[in-house]
Amino acid sequence: GLVGSEMCIRDSSPRRHDLDALRAVAMLLGILLHASLAYIGVPWPVQDASRAPLLGLLFLAIHGFRMPLFFLVSGFFTAMTWRRRGTLGLLAQRFTRVFVPLVLASATLLPLFERVIADGARIAAGKSASPDPAGTALVAAIRAADADGVAAALAAGADPDRPDPEFRMRPLSLAAMIGDTEVARTLLDSGASLDARNADGRTPLHTAAFAGKVKVVDLLLERGADPAPRGPIGDTPADSARADEGTTAVIARAVRVPLGDAESLRAGRERIRAILAERTGVVDRDPTAPAPAAPAGRLERIRDAYRTWLGSERFSVTIPPFEEPTALFLGSTLNYLWFLWILCWLVAGFALVAAIATAMRLPAPPRNLVTGPAALLWLVPATVVPQCFMGLFIPVFGPDTSAGLLPQPHVLAYYALFFGYGAILFLSGDDARVGRRWGWLLALACLVCFPAGLVTLRDPVASALPQALYAWLMCFAAIGFFRCFVSGESRTWRFLSDSAYWLYLAHLPLVVFLQQVSRDWPGPAAIKCLGVTVVSTAILLASWRWVVRPTPLGTLLNGPRRQPAPSRAASRASS
Repeated sequence: GLVGSEMCIRDSSPRRHDLDALRAVAMLLGILLHASLAYIGVPWPVQDASRAPLLGLLFLAIHGFRMPLFFLVSGFFTAMTWRRRGTLGLLAQRFTRVFVPLVLASATLLPLFERVIADGARIAAGKSASPDPAGTALVAAIRAADADGVAAALAAGADPDRPDPEFRMRPLSLAAMIGDTEVARTLLDSGASLDARNADGRTPLHTAAFAGKVKVVDLLLERGADPAPRGPIGDTPADSARADEGTTAVIARAVRVPLGDAESLRAGRERIRAILAERTGVVDRDPTAPAPAAPAGRLERIRDAYRTWLGSERFSVTIPPFEEPTALFLGSTLNYLWFLWILCWLVAGFALVAAIATAMRLPAPPRNLVTGPAALLWLVPATVVPQCFMGLFIPVFGPDTSAGLLPQPHVLAYYALFFGYGAILFLSGDDARVGRRWGWLLALACLVCFPAGLVTLRDPVASALPQALYAWLMCFAAIGFFRCFVSGESRTWRFLSDSAYWLYLAHLPLVVFLQQVSRDWPGPAAIKCLGVTVVSTAILLASWRWVVRPTPLGTLLNGPRRQPAPSRAASRASS
């Protein structure tokens, strides 16, 4: 049988040093990913002067498998804890180690993160005032929606196309986001380029569509703007007008541009999508329209209906003491701590399934379907289903992020597959075959699946299969690699494994602070990214070793400190 009775499952399993280390690496890679965001032109609180497009590819390659791998290993260790402690012991342990840190970090680290962003923006704005007085005056006038001030700054020599030094946004894009048509018209009359790109690779029309500024969109199109320019991931202005509430809030807060109430923003975006559809001839799909005959058309209709359902008013509530409504599915309440909340849901689901399996005495699945190559025959097709719903708002390689108080169902289902497989893998009692040919798996994932997923990114149906296969192959390759090279006891890996939880929880305020400090330093972007990653990791490791681990917080995160067993010689001496 799969489980047996509660009395029989409290056995002792050997410590898995390889998977401990692998889970730590999956978490530590998050530091590198967040460090890279300042250098690849995506919306982020810090836009560095240096750019490295290859870091963007590295980001996507890691993002495509990192969190699936984390949840797979978490499922493995959840089943191990359940077997050792039983259902109640598992729930108590996960409540202490996952839910309580989530609450504490949300009350302390998330406000600290917001404070670092706000202070850094003020400092950057102050630094940008000296080198180009006319440019500084131009940006100030645009932000104040002062068309006369804009005209005066341009007359004083301000360049209408020069990006502002703080966010690397061109003046016309900033005016488009703020939504003042007179300011935008003044810039255009002074020679501002209609289709000039910002640091993130998008045009003023992208920005106006994102902000729901209908009049600015009309003005740009009237002056001859391209109605369907492609961003760095193939996204059009119509795609920008679909951005979810969490993404919208993060970007607006980062560039310090309030976008008004949610209803006006939604109405403006809907009108803009209709205008762009009319100009481009590409129909903006209506979820209530009859389904087209083609399978891809039917899927798009389902995606549109699902996207509308996620953002509907029924899932928007006001939570005291906040006055603004919070979107339960599409909000950014949990920010970068979202994975802990997803893990809470998955552990609760595991406990329920384990109770049912125990009561029904369900048999274990055949090992060949769990540990052999045949596992891909059911894992990949199952993963393709939620993968088809990724990138609902902006095309993306890899899984979406769900930072709202309610997990988005397709994201929860996606990670549940990896978590559940990890649990079944442990209960199967034999994971030695998984990832055995890790070199071939790695080559197939990186040389075939990754490029195929990128090339087909605009088509969620065509891209779902290579993306799902990439995630599973990378997970299996990582498991096989660490089994080969990190299978034994190691004080270094043990230290990294123990500290990884703290490092991920605390890293983001420090990473953003270091990005702000080094923002205008000369040097290649790759070196600066590496420097931010290494310095932040070193500081956090030191803080774990000497500040956090000896305290109750260290016990909360990683359990009681384990004393090494006395040697035989010491035992004889004491006797």
